[in-house]
Amino acid sequence: MARLASLLSFSVTILIFLHGSTAQQFSNECQLDQLNALEPSHVLKAEAGRIEVWDHHAPQLRCSGVSFVRYIIESQGLYLPSFLNTAKLSFVAKGQGLMGRVIPGCAETFQDSSVFQQGSPFGEGQGQQGQGQGQGQGQQGQHQGQHGQGQGFRDMHQKVEHIRSGDTIATHPGVAQWFYNNGNQPLVIVAVMDLASHQNQLDRNPRPFYLAGNNPQGQSWLHGRGQQPQNNILNGFSPEVLAQAFKIDVRTAQQLQNQQDNRGNIVRVQGPFGVIRPPLRSQRPQEEEGNGVEETICSARCTENLDDPSNADVYKPQLGYISTLNSYDLPILRVLRLSALRGSIRQNAMVLPQWNANANAVLYVTDGEAHIQVVNDNGERVFDGQVSQGQLLAIPQGFSVVKRATSDQFRWIEFKTNANAQINTLAGRTSVMTALPLEVIANGYQISLEEARRVKFNTIGTTLTHSSGPASYGRPRKADA
Repeated sequence: MARLASLLSFSVTILIFLHGSTAQQFSNECQLDQLNALEPSHVLKAEAGRIEVWDHHAPQLRCSGVSFVRYIIESQGLYLPSFLNTAKLSFVAKGQGLMGRVIPGCAETFQDSSVFQQGSPFGEGQGQQGQGQGQGQGQQGQHQGQHGQGQGFRDMHQKVEHIRSGDTIATHPGVAQWFYNNGNQPLVIVAVMDLASHQNQLDRNPRPFYLAGNNPQGQSWLHGRGQQPQNNILNGFSPEVLAQAFKIDVRTAQQLQNQQDNRGNIVRVQGPFGVIRPPLRSQRPQEEEGNGVEETICSARCTENLDDPSNADVYKPQLGYISTLNSYDLPILRVLRLSALRGSIRQNAMVLPQWNANANAVLYVTDGEAHIQVVNDNGERVFDGQVSQGQLLAIPQGFSVVKRATSDQFRWIEFKTNANAQINTLAGRTSVMTALPLEVIANGYQISLEEARRVKFNTIGTTLTHSSGPASYGRPRKADA
């Protein structure tokens, strides 16, 4: 009994210590008395573009548990494959291009048709790969050497998708991803990384792992790393080990390490970019039947376009539209526990005051300008100012926010840290005020029943309204007497 009591006492002590250290680390992260419209703090330049990183140590991002990045890829620029320690939700803010993902254990379902001519045994290798990836890949390598050259074999790889402005892309942690700009204008992609996710087993820092290329400027946003260059993960192995693993010569293995390559992580493609791709966005190549895993994980839809007003959840021609994306629309978000909202409103249109009931939100302005006010749990206005294209504003859970467009058109994307984020509105037909009895409103605010009736019923919209009216919106607060 004494031994059991000692064990229990030790366990309780450990739990108290862990709880105390966790509480000390995160207890004050969301005690925010001021929010700011944020700009990128680090710029990583490359041969064919740049990567702009926001400081995830900023109080409002630390409270939200996320980091934010913007990729700007020039025409014919290729963002080399990398993976992250966190779930990522991306939005194509401008341009068009191609995207590929490498999901562990999945088959290369995009194949050159000449592979299967003249009774090539590639079909067997592909079928067996569904049952055992290692065995299938070994047979593929053997078949490629024996038959590829004679039959005009080009390539086989995992899915490649066309992407365009308005696409929202969900990516699992550990899944390598690459982008290519096949258009004439820059391809701009913004992305949020959920550092507080249960899937992130490291610390609360974004950690890109590069399969190719390098980052000569280093991960300067990580404390202690400074300007230490970041190399791709193959650089850490000896060339001899790589030569044995890939069955190549040592000189080629050294090339894979990119040691003398200063192009960065976005490189320019010289000549045609000959990957296997579907001819049209709506057409997808037929995939081989597998063991059922491919049908749920490997071919799971990860992209949804939010720039089509015909699919909007809220639409008023004179005011604008709002589209939401959650796990009911894109089931992969159920695993990532992220969602998104796309908004576009005209000048003087207002998004009625609201708060996120179960999620933090990160708002990124893609076009135009707006005046935004945010109020915290202490009833204090923690943000009251203008936001413009390229700026970021984090809005913690429960903080109330109102937006009013001050340019011809204001467009933004919001990333939320819940697969099915819910909002509650303060005003409007489905708001909390409309749901309260008149007597509660009258007594709570010391107003007459007639005034309470106007508060409750004057705004008939649910989400969008005109900002015209007798309000002193945007005026500075008067000093207390």
